Amino acid sequence: MLLRNCRFIITQNQKREILENKDILIENGKVMEIGNVTEMGNNLSKKDEFIDCSDKIIIPGLINCHTHAAMNLLRGVSDDKNLQEWLNEDIWPRETKINGEFCYQGTLLAAGEMLLTGTTCFNDMYFHIGDVARAADKSGMRCFLGQVMFDFFDGEKTKKIIEDSESEIKKIIDLKNERINPTVTPHSVETCSDELLIQSRDLANKYNLLLHMHLSETEKEVTDCLKNRGKRPLILLDDLGLLKNKFIGAHGIHFNQEEINLLNQNKFFIIYNPCSNAKLASGICPAWELKSLCIGTDSVASNNNLNLFEEMKFGVLLQRVKYNDVSAMSTQRIFDSATIEGARALGIENDVGSIEIGKKADLGLIDKDNIFLNPNHNIISNLVYSFNGAVSDVIVEGEFAVRNKEIVNFDLEELIEKVEKFREIL
Repeated sequence: MLLRNCRFIITQNQKREILENKDILIENGKVMEIGNVTEMGNNLSKKDEFIDCSDKIIIPGLINCHTHAAMNLLRGVSDDKNLQEWLNEDIWPRETKINGEFCYQGTLLAAGEMLLTGTTCFNDMYFHIGDVARAADKSGMRCFLGQVMFDFFDGEKTKKIIEDSESEIKKIIDLKNERINPTVTPHSVETCSDELLIQSRDLANKYNLLLHMHLSETEKEVTDCLKNRGKRPLILLDDLGLLKNKFIGAHGIHFNQEEINLLNQNKFFIIYNPCSNAKLASGICPAWELKSLCIGTDSVASNNNLNLFEEMKFGVLLQRVKYNDVSAMSTQRIFDSATIEGARALGIENDVGSIEIGKKADLGLIDKDNIFLNPNHNIISNLVYSFNGAVSDVIVEGEFAVRNKEIVNFDLEELIEKVEKFREIL
């Protein structure tokens, strides 16, 4: 495949180069050449598909580092409550009714929404992850996923929870699908005993997997942890050895300076979820002060969409409100958090996150003449502040997942009809 005469290529390489009127040659799912390939004729084959991109902006596929994809089927069920009320009154009671089919259909719906707004990879935490994986595979997306774990401090449940999680991890590994990767996902310090956290650490070590959990999302989480365990959540995790793993924490709102210093010294990634955190009035992550930052949407049940372009805009604006400083969080840094920094957080920066020779071709194509992107005084500014997220095409590992604004791998209209039945059940 040759993307010919791309009007702009937002490389996100180390120099953050923006190339103009260049070609991208894709073979075997990877970027083979960037330049005037048609003139040089290098590596071109008569079999190559030539795609005119003279009116396109090419970006790396966006990376959503924290979501619960199947919760797309809970969009709008609870809008004006804080996190504890939202969970206890509206979400957890409904989740007792879910099954594998719910998770498959909900994840497929989420995949459609993410793909149509330029996201090619997501990091998920939920139930029935075999069905989540099946949906991700069907969509053509790249994903990381883990079976959410909580024992609510009931020691009799801990062993079985870990065993079930390990069983799911083995199933994902046995798929031998490089696009689908297992993780270890204890829910939070609010819902997990020390023993479950320790065994989660050991499970992540055993399989060399990413450890992903909610962290310091609310003031209540912090005060309860201090009261019941004598430590703030991040310090507890450090003392239990979880931060020695490949660790990624969602939300990270209520940190003190000691915790910020600990994070920055050890380069642990925090996932900034500005829209969900604002909607639930949980607070604003001190993202400006954190050296290692990626971004996520959280679930549609608390957001209420999966549009990372919207997330980036809110991400900048809320930092400026929090710090009362117009220099708090640049557009380039927030765009980094959704691309190359997201890839680093997941440990796949050598494969995706930027457009470079040798990397996998995970790309978003955007119409240059989109009204939200003109006039083009500053392309990154326009993408972060103005763009509505409606990409024209999405490529994952060299294959189209969206073509001419239409999902390629499944029938979205048919899916929307199918998921309507869950509204009646829930």
